[in-house]
Amino acid sequence: MSVGTSEPLRDASGGARSPEQAERRRTLADRTAAVMVRRRRPVMLLWLVIILAAAPLAATLSGALSGAGWTARGSESEQVRDELRRDFPELGAEAAVVVVQAPAGSEPDAAVGEIIAALDGREGVAGLTDPRTRPAEAGLVSEDGRTALVPVRLTAEDEAGLPEAAAEVRDTVEDTALPPSVTAEVTGEWPVWADFNESNEQAMLRAELLSGLPVMILLVVVFGSLVAAGLPMMLAMAGIATGYAALHLITFATPLSVWSMNFSMMIGMAIGIDYSLFIVTRYRAERARGAGTEAALARTLATSGKAILLSALALVMALGAVFLLPVMVFRSMALGMILAVVAVSAAAVTLLPAVLAALGDRVLRGRAGRTERSETRWRRWSAVVVRRPVTGLLAGAVLLTGLSGPVAGVELGMPGARVVDTGWSSRDGYETLTDAFGPGAAAPLYLTAPEAGAPAVLEELTGRDGVAQAGVVTEPAEDSGRVVIRAVPATAIDDDRTADLVADLREDLGQTVPDARVGGPAAQNHDMTRALAASAPWIIALVLAMSLLMMLIVFRSPAIALVTIVMNLLTVAAAFGIAAIIFQHGIGAGLIGIDHQGFINAWAPVFFFAILFGLSMDYQLFLLAAVRERYELSGDTRQAVREGIAVTGRPITNAAVIMVIVFTAFGVTGPIPPTELGVTLAIAVILDATVVRMLVVPASLTLLGERTWWIPRALDKALPSVTFRH
Repeated sequence: MSVGTSEPLRDASGGARSPEQAERRRTLADRTAAVMVRRRRPVMLLWLVIILAAAPLAATLSGALSGAGWTARGSESEQVRDELRRDFPELGAEAAVVVVQAPAGSEPDAAVGEIIAALDGREGVAGLTDPRTRPAEAGLVSEDGRTALVPVRLTAEDEAGLPEAAAEVRDTVEDTALPPSVTAEVTGEWPVWADFNESNEQAMLRAELLSGLPVMILLVVVFGSLVAAGLPMMLAMAGIATGYAALHLITFATPLSVWSMNFSMMIGMAIGIDYSLFIVTRYRAERARGAGTEAALARTLATSGKAILLSALALVMALGAVFLLPVMVFRSMALGMILAVVAVSAAAVTLLPAVLAALGDRVLRGRAGRTERSETRWRRWSAVVVRRPVTGLLAGAVLLTGLSGPVAGVELGMPGARVVDTGWSSRDGYETLTDAFGPGAAAPLYLTAPEAGAPAVLEELTGRDGVAQAGVVTEPAEDSGRVVIRAVPATAIDDDRTADLVADLREDLGQTVPDARVGGPAAQNHDMTRALAASAPWIIALVLAMSLLMMLIVFRSPAIALVTIVMNLLTVAAAFGIAAIIFQHGIGAGLIGIDHQGFINAWAPVFFFAILFGLSMDYQLFLLAAVRERYELSGDTRQAVREGIAVTGRPITNAAVIMVIVFTAFGVTGPIPPTELGVTLAIAVILDATVVRMLVVPASLTLLGERTWWIPRALDKALPSVTFRH
């Protein structure tokens, strides 16, 4: 095989071009292909160095991430948290709680003594409260005397170390010998995050194992070659390792949430395999047409490579809008995915072409004729849609609109300790605590106020519906003269009535004790929900505006831009509708092994919208890029639609199946929030790759005809030129 072989050079009219003209007209794709072919060894060596350097940072990323960040910046609840940490550290408002329960008819005193002896003086333990020495009104012993609470104040160098300190407490308690039939579990905010971190790592490992084998088998079937099938997995792993390392480096400057790992891995693996599938498929097709390695790579990069970069840009822009949310957790999730997308797309247009050039003809081995047969089948399907565009458009629109119906009845909520599955200490301890002390005991409200205003605050709390217990729990702070009032809600942290209690208290106290503040876990959830609601319109508007502008620039067609926006909105709404059926109403929840929450996570609409909209652009771009490429050659929209669907049908379908496998694997193996995301993304991909791509888009373009490519003259002059012809 001659690596540098290419087809004869032609000018715009089809005539031969001189070498000088060819050199002047060389595109970025030509130059990139030349570097990847002629300098393939240095390129691969550079990537090897990057991956080896990234590996240690990627492997230790989990320990550098935090379970914190679930507060809205500048909110009242954040002010209360900061005040409690600064002026009332001995209160232990964020303490881990050891829940000790004895069998009926006995008391847990002996077990409490053993646990206190085991924990006293341990690293990470700043102090303990012995329920045996506290008065009955302290609320540390249940009415039946069977259950006792041992608050354990945690200490760490920074907030990121608190989950690790909580894990040490949990492990110590688990190793403590207790009397027969006595149970001891550790719960609280930081124990929940300690358990979540560990269950998260286990879930990701299970997801990799669950998705890896089916994906590899499918890739072998798709390519008919083990060598070619291994390239997508190589690309995904290279991108994920690089993205993980970048995340780890950023943690030295600012704390990041552990949730960024899940979403970075999920997105990185899915799009890494997707992008490489498009690159390898197009490259093999170009080689099959007789092009040499460099010419085939140049055409691949000018078409599929350009579509990949545009798809990555669309996803990065959509995720970038999430930074408008004043919540560290969501910014961390978005940052993790952005880094994965950037790393994977960079590897797709540099490392992958270099490896393809190095492999030579080995990557071309496979089953002959499969691509041609697939294109024939897709061409027949597209011909049906082109002949009956009204039927196709109506069928697709009615289906998507019908699936969107449940969105109207969506109920939003914030998860509590149930973010961790049963069987983990923090979840089991939460259930034991709430059963013995009431649903609100696990997440009390903390109100701070001047000492003189404390009686008025207590008056507002006493006898109020929704408040089970309230009392002043500190002496006045030396510097501020403020005190802390702890109020135990009568309802759970994830109950709407608890959120209403927070809002009502703030409104009433604003009139009687203006300097009073309401904080605590339930208040943090309330403030975050408000921040999400306030930011959502701006984020949605920004994503829509950026997507519209991008489609205008890429395809120079207002019609395509508007059709794409409308179709993506319908796809997102339909995916949310099905998610509501599963996660809110519980229909089908048992099939994926979860207990439904009765609501959709409050952060899902705005956060998932950005991800789903970015991913929905993926197949749209690949399909429309192929249609545009054919239109630039033929000038016939109907023919371009038929040919575009024919050449993209098989790779998009294969990519969609792989993406669904990955998203589903990460969904069914993890806690509820990642499950919610994984399943919703899988549903969106299925809808996008079938209903939208097979029916709605080709039918819409056919009905528009040549008006598809109309653009006002002034706009035409203002927009930069992007072409998919090579």
